[in-house]
Amino acid sequence: MGVLEIIKTRIEIREFEKKSVEISAKKKILEAGRLAPSGRNLQHWHYILVEGDEELDSLASLSPTGGWVRDANFAIVTTTDPKYNFNEIDAGRSITQMQLVGWENGVGSRMYTIKEPDQEGAKLALNIPEEYHLTAVVGFGYPIKKVTGKKERKEINEIVSYNKFGTPIEI
Repeated sequence: MGVLEIIKTRIEIREFEKKSVEISAKKKILEAGRLAPSGRNLQHWHYILVEGDEELDSLASLSPTGGWVRDANFAIVTTTDPKYNFNEIDAGRSITQMQLVGWENGVGSRMYTIKEPDQEGAKLALNIPEEYHLTAVVGFGYPIKKVTGKKERKEINEIVSYNKFGTPIEI
């Protein structure tokens, strides 16, 4: 499957099979994050691979919106250095690459963030040093349902202009 086909078919998944993701797929996913571009090539991220029923249940309890992660096979917590004002962009770039490689290997995923006041408790539970920001959590696993990848998206001429905002483009 080519990159554009992966992008066309990948959707957010939060219902996962009770089946372990192969270690080779996990390594590829982490390698995709490691190889992602970053501002000034600082690579200021650090990832925490979280797996195991007890650990995922604990991670799920740290966020009001991330309860579904307890059903994932594993999660990757992405931390970044907040002294760089592009830290969240860099996290997004690396997470996107991990999600695309996951999808290429049949592994679905979904992302959520942990905001204040839950951020400090989550950092403490995960032993994240004070100087890092817990930027996002991504749950991974094999989708429980057959995924068609059909997306509802606006047409390209609705979201792209030519040379100046509002000037129609024809591609």
